[in-house]
Amino acid sequence: MAKKLENPYADRDMGLDRPEILSNGKKPKKKPSTKSTWNKLRPLLTFVISLAVVALIVFGVFNYVREHYFDPVDANDSTAVEVEIPKNSSLSTIAEILYENNLIRNKQVFKLYVDFSDMSSKLKAGTYELSPDMSFDDIVYTLQEGNVVEEIDIQFIEGRTAKEYGRKLVDNYGILKNTDYYMQLVKTGGNFVNEYPFLAEAKAKDDARPADQRRYYLLEGYLAPDTYRYLTNATAEDVIKKQLDQFVKILSMKKKGEEQTYEERAAEIGMSIDDMVTLASIIEREASKSEDFPKVSAVFHNRLASEEEFAHFLDSDATQAYGLGITGRVILEPGELTTPTPYNTRRNGVGFAGLPAGPIGNPGRLAIEAALYPDEDLMQEGDEYYYFLATDIENGVVEFVHTNEELEALADQWRDEWARIDAQASANSAGEQ
Repeated sequence: MAKKLENPYADRDMGLDRPEILSNGKKPKKKPSTKSTWNKLRPLLTFVISLAVVALIVFGVFNYVREHYFDPVDANDSTAVEVEIPKNSSLSTIAEILYENNLIRNKQVFKLYVDFSDMSSKLKAGTYELSPDMSFDDIVYTLQEGNVVEEIDIQFIEGRTAKEYGRKLVDNYGILKNTDYYMQLVKTGGNFVNEYPFLAEAKAKDDARPADQRRYYLLEGYLAPDTYRYLTNATAEDVIKKQLDQFVKILSMKKKGEEQTYEERAAEIGMSIDDMVTLASIIEREASKSEDFPKVSAVFHNRLASEEEFAHFLDSDATQAYGLGITGRVILEPGELTTPTPYNTRRNGVGFAGLPAGPIGNPGRLAIEAALYPDEDLMQEGDEYYYFLATDIENGVVEFVHTNEELEALADQWRDEWARIDAQASANSAGEQ
């Protein structure tokens, strides 16, 4: 009988293949199975990859929506756009207005945003300045907070000076914080010189004079008096530009029954635009009533044309008063009349023949018309009127005479009244201080 073979794996069966105990008393680490590790990691990696794909999709969609619906129309464009939101405007109307002005990308998205923010009932009517670089939040905040740019009517009175206009803008209307920059523009003309040819001409004329004979303010005379509507945040440039644009319109106007524009008439009688405005400003200052403008104009035309009687001197106290900065006084002292200024038109050794350095105020249309169309009845050859006198000043009465003797006789009748008016004006001025 064959001998039964011994089991070659007896030791294994007896547990001899179990991990041996190491010398440190610990069992050796079991080598992990590659297949087992992958099986464990695969669900986690699948989840991470899926999450990343979803995140990328969400991010892409978010960016697309933000760029096409929520972002400012142009982040680099801060140009102010005036927008008016009428009273009782619905959210749809407001969205339409904003969209038409290229301030939002999508009307429906804006409406949803405002509704979601619960701001639709808080948007206020008014005139606003918005810009393409504003976000939804910026626009909603502005409309909600009522940062309204209101409009205001400002009246500039005929014959007043640029200084008076500047003070009015600050003190009466508060549209400017101070007059510094405004008066700087009035003095130099700023960039307006390049925009309006008549200012460039006036500047060139002034630059050709000696420094001590130049005008004080380049824009004086061209700030057309009228009633204008401005935004309450208007700048000095905004204010001046409207006045200059109105002056351009005046140049194209015509006297009733005449075919020529004022500008054409000036050229016909040999006057520059600056001459026309300068003479008109003097007429406006010397006469209280518009019906006297053509007569006062005739007297000055007679003086300018006279070689013997006036030697082309205007002989106007009003021009010298402007040169000295004197206001509210009828009579100038002898020393004041002989003080050299670019506006002294007296025949006294220090005055200048012809027109002064520039306008002494801002004349209205009627004064400009009078400068171009003087009263011919006072200009008849051999019967010219060379003098006029504001006699009853409080009632605006001006009388016209031929000779200096007639003038002095009139003046003697009214000197006491003038002195009383000046004294009252001085007392009022002192009381105000």
